[in-house]
Amino acid sequence: MNFWHMQLHPDDINWKKEERLLRETGYIGLGDWDEQISQQESFEKRMLIGDIVAIKRGGSLIALTKVTSDYEYTDQVSDLDWFVRRRKIEVLDWYQDEYGYYVFPRGTLTRCDMNNSDAVTNKTIKGWYKKIMSEQKIKEASELLKYKHQIILQGPPGTGKTRLAKLIADSLTEPENKGTPEQIVDNLIASYDFNGKEARLEREKQHQLLSEFHEAFPKEKLKELTLESYSIGTGENDSFCWWIERGLQILGYYFPGSSLSYKVYWSKSKDEYSKHGFVKDIEDDELAMKRVAKTLHELVNDRNTEQAFERFGNSFILKVLQSYYPNEYFPINSENAIKNALKLFDSYDDTLSLLDQNRKLTQIYLDKKKQFNSEMTKNEFAKIIWSNFNLKSGEELTQTKEVLTRGEYEIIQFHPAYTYEDFVRGIVAKTNDSGDISYEVENKTLAKFAKKATENPNGNYVLIIDEINRANLPAVLGELIYALEYRDDDSIKSMYEYNDERNIKLPSNLYIIGTMNTADRSVGHIDYAIRRRFAFVDILPDATVITNDKAKKLFGEVTNLFLSKYLSPDFHKNDVQIGHSYFIVKDDSELATKWKYEIKPILNEYIKDGILLSEAQEVIDSLYD
Repeated sequence: MNFWHMQLHPDDINWKKEERLLRETGYIGLGDWDEQISQQESFEKRMLIGDIVAIKRGGSLIALTKVTSDYEYTDQVSDLDWFVRRRKIEVLDWYQDEYGYYVFPRGTLTRCDMNNSDAVTNKTIKGWYKKIMSEQKIKEASELLKYKHQIILQGPPGTGKTRLAKLIADSLTEPENKGTPEQIVDNLIASYDFNGKEARLEREKQHQLLSEFHEAFPKEKLKELTLESYSIGTGENDSFCWWIERGLQILGYYFPGSSLSYKVYWSKSKDEYSKHGFVKDIEDDELAMKRVAKTLHELVNDRNTEQAFERFGNSFILKVLQSYYPNEYFPINSENAIKNALKLFDSYDDTLSLLDQNRKLTQIYLDKKKQFNSEMTKNEFAKIIWSNFNLKSGEELTQTKEVLTRGEYEIIQFHPAYTYEDFVRGIVAKTNDSGDISYEVENKTLAKFAKKATENPNGNYVLIIDEINRANLPAVLGELIYALEYRDDDSIKSMYEYNDERNIKLPSNLYIIGTMNTADRSVGHIDYAIRRRFAFVDILPDATVITNDKAKKLFGEVTNLFLSKYLSPDFHKNDVQIGHSYFIVKDDSELATKWKYEIKPILNEYIKDGILLSEAQEVIDSLYD
């Protein structure tokens, strides 16, 4: 690839004409009046398809272009297209003032040569090209990642795979204005099919679950709740507390954080009922249960909310009320989530009680339903809010009340000993103050990151897995191989139970970028089941990013080793050729250090591994003189 800079029409006082020419004709060229034979010969014979040409007027840059056709000669010219010698081009980028480039042109058509007097011009043009190519590579990979959700950047050592992964992650997680919360909600309501088959099936499921709960626990008989029918922790999925926390989850998410919130529960570790709060001092388990049942009965049947709020947590009480009076209460029960939901509509009032704040959300729902003349249910409206906004810590808003999204990325590195228990969820040993050892299940990197992404649905979360192929991927990912493909829709069951829950779900705003060294055959291959769930992007050596002349020459000589008889027929050049990162240096001294301690050792290792044949040793020893 060669770099050029040229003026299309130095006599034209208005550079807009050159811009119009590039946009409308797609050609660059020389006219009949160009008398310099060297320029004509360069344009005809030395310029090649794929060469980069910076178009300028005087000392001002207009555009960066790429040659896409062979040389043409024509006498069919016009006022706009005035040249007879021409080539078809693609405009890569239009010049913008903020680029801050300064050029000192020499001649109408000049090939960039770093050793001539136009060194500043040439560095400017090459720097411009590298910048837009980097941006284009990041954009293409980002779009692919949004489509597939997980990609692997693969290539030989030293091609900048990890650096590119970080740049992609930076691009996806940078702050972005999404519009006002109300605009977002309105767009979601307008685009949702509330009369479709999926919506009808969901409503039927919700109605069926609520009917089953009411049949199992009629409000008139709540005072008859027993230890067995009330308590969670027994492993059975039929208790009152199980229904409130798990069984009715699609009708309003409630997570207590601890079984202590229920005041009475079955402790597996102690093999007995555990009592807390207002019943902790009652020795008799049955009597403690009667106190709990009486409080719940009076809450639901007599609306004695004051007593209930004193004895139980606010979220638990709201969830119980929602479960028995779904038309009256809005299906968001966390005090913090209610506050943050109201703030989305600029309706939060801290003078209101929690119940009144909850009712205010119901009024907002009714207003939206009327505004759109919609069949939207209260649960569907709650799902729109919960699934699209960060209700845990609240959305960050700009001065213009727009949602400002902030994402996050994390980088980890796989190795042969990496396991499912290191990556997803596993058992860890813990020692208390008395020296007793207990074993607990903990979420690990992926499960923790998925939780963060779920709680902040407007932000993008990117997990970079460096050297992804060095671990045994089927064993490390386990059942998550399925979850990688089916985001949001389905949760999968982990082999470990965490907080009385085995399910793990990967949200759609969680992205995974893996990097893979294709020269490393010492690690296991990636099987087809996993390959199908990743998109693979080749990241290959690129000489254009090397600026030091001696380093560029050495890069070319090293590259020749992989293009000749010295490369083993069992290997492909694109899998093993040493990348450009090894040759990016400030000066010759740094190049000497890299050659001695990085480049030459890996070439020698390639000979030991059979990638390069033994005949290459003599060439390697003579490369850097």
